[in-house]
Amino acid sequence: MLQRRGWIRWILATVIVVGLVAVISGIALPFAISTDLVRDRLERDISQWTGHEVELLGTPDVGFWPVPHIALKRISVSSRNFPKAEPIVFADEMRADFSILSALTGDPSFSNFVLVRPIFTVEKFPEDITSWNSRSGRISEGIATTVKRAESSSTDNSTIQPIPAYRLGDVTVENGTFTWIDHTNGNTEKITAINGIISWQRLNGGMEADISGIYRGEAATLFMESARPLLLLAQRTSQIEIEFASTPLTLAFSGGANLSGTPFASGKLSMKSPSMRQTLEWSGTEIKPGEAIGALSLDAELQLQNGRAMLDKLILELEGNRGIGVLDFKQYEGKPGISGTLAFSSLDLASFLRAFTPLPSNGEDIAKTIDTSFLNQLRLDMRLSAQSATLGPLSLTNVAAAARIDEGRATFDIGDATAYGGSLLGRIILAESGIEGGGEIRFSATDINLEQALAALDISGPFPQGTARLNVALSTPFPTWATGLSDLAGKFDLSIVNGSVPSFDPAQFRELAETERFFGLGGISTGSFQFTTANFEATFSNGIAEISKGEIVGQNAVLNLTGIIPYQRGGLALIGVLEETATVASTLETSQPDNSIQFFVGGAWPAPVISPIVGN
Repeated sequence: MLQRRGWIRWILATVIVVGLVAVISGIALPFAISTDLVRDRLERDISQWTGHEVELLGTPDVGFWPVPHIALKRISVSSRNFPKAEPIVFADEMRADFSILSALTGDPSFSNFVLVRPIFTVEKFPEDITSWNSRSGRISEGIATTVKRAESSSTDNSTIQPIPAYRLGDVTVENGTFTWIDHTNGNTEKITAINGIISWQRLNGGMEADISGIYRGEAATLFMESARPLLLLAQRTSQIEIEFASTPLTLAFSGGANLSGTPFASGKLSMKSPSMRQTLEWSGTEIKPGEAIGALSLDAELQLQNGRAMLDKLILELEGNRGIGVLDFKQYEGKPGISGTLAFSSLDLASFLRAFTPLPSNGEDIAKTIDTSFLNQLRLDMRLSAQSATLGPLSLTNVAAAARIDEGRATFDIGDATAYGGSLLGRIILAESGIEGGGEIRFSATDINLEQALAALDISGPFPQGTARLNVALSTPFPTWATGLSDLAGKFDLSIVNGSVPSFDPAQFRELAETERFFGLGGISTGSFQFTTANFEATFSNGIAEISKGEIVGQNAVLNLTGIIPYQRGGLALIGVLEETATVASTLETSQPDNSIQFFVGGAWPAPVISPIVGN
């Protein structure tokens, strides 16, 4: 018990002594430490770190709780090399902690700086020199030593002095502004509402920055970490970790990089943007709304060198289409250029095209509002492959395609594809000049199962079905994506073998034609017209398809159709002739009149109305 009481007395005595020391120190320290000394040493330290002129404009306020600290209302740091330049840093207030022991010895050391409403200004002058450049100061000393050690050909750097281990600590920025002024081209950029911490404990150690701000109206955050920041400041390559997040763009990079006039990077890159159009606009690239890449995300190994970025082992998702491959980004006379090869398991061709070109609905009014100048703002050369793909409602497999934009001309080719039992080739062309500044569509299909293709296109009614061969060539004076049906002009040829016309029985048709003045095809839908060949030729212009040849040859009958189809309204205006095969042969041999049936086809598709022509 006595021993326990002794311990209690000892603890109480210690607490009392510590308390008395604290009280005495709190009273005595303000008199023992000179405010002017702390202020002068702080001004000296900042100048020694930066190598620039430092002016502490306000009256210092020194406090000792909870830790010794100094606060000044105004601070200005100006370039020694460019005295007419704007101050490098001007802050409304600055606070810093200092060591009591170092202050008592007359040489206070500072850490944990806080800058309140600072304005950072960097001015770039010819020969890649900025107002922040300095040939003196601790940072410059560290950079110079780092460069010497990096350039040393000897594996042993013992002959070169080590990088000084000056202590800096944390720098906190509250509501700051950063301004970049480029006197070589007149450009000015600004970042506002900067808040965050830059942690650089020792000059020869690593640095970590976690800051946020507003750039061009978008809030953004940046985390950066480097084990050798002096290499970066020396424009040499150093390992770096970057995480950047904003509404238009999110990215992460891990690898080697430098900040020289010709940037270099090698490492892993992840990037995501809900709209690359918005990202390009935000970054200052002159791509107009609706005229650039849409939603994009990627993961790849990046190689950036000499203004060229290569993405290898790429996993890309573009407008919902996920693929793998290689991409190459390069500037061509100030234009962004993209080339490469991508392979997709599945691909929506329309959405992929929409990623690079504007795709409004259609019609002449919309076409007049679209500026095709994007054709001269982007260079594209892509090779695509897909195990399966869709083109509107059509389904394709084993697709090999290419997309190219160059010199005011865009071309999209389907070099090979299988569809509905056959093969498909196609090309879409768009140009500012040539083809009257509009577009052209060409495609051909071979051995297509027309019944399946019509079902995919949701085309119903008595349309010939079978194994088909199709050639289409259409042009428009308007951009292809802004073209309505009435804007198309061109021709098509269709041939079908071993097929049938559903809901059409020639015998029933003949009976109704002999007894009725008009009737619909619904009355003869119990059978179908089997044929061996069918051939159609038509031209398109001003919303009308003119059928110059329409011949369906069966074993017992031949059906001929000619006339016009105002397809934009779904109307029909055709003249038809149905004749039996035996009658055709008899007429040729005897020169006697045949008993063929002529009729008019009117109404609208898919329910045409038949009106027999009497007196033929």
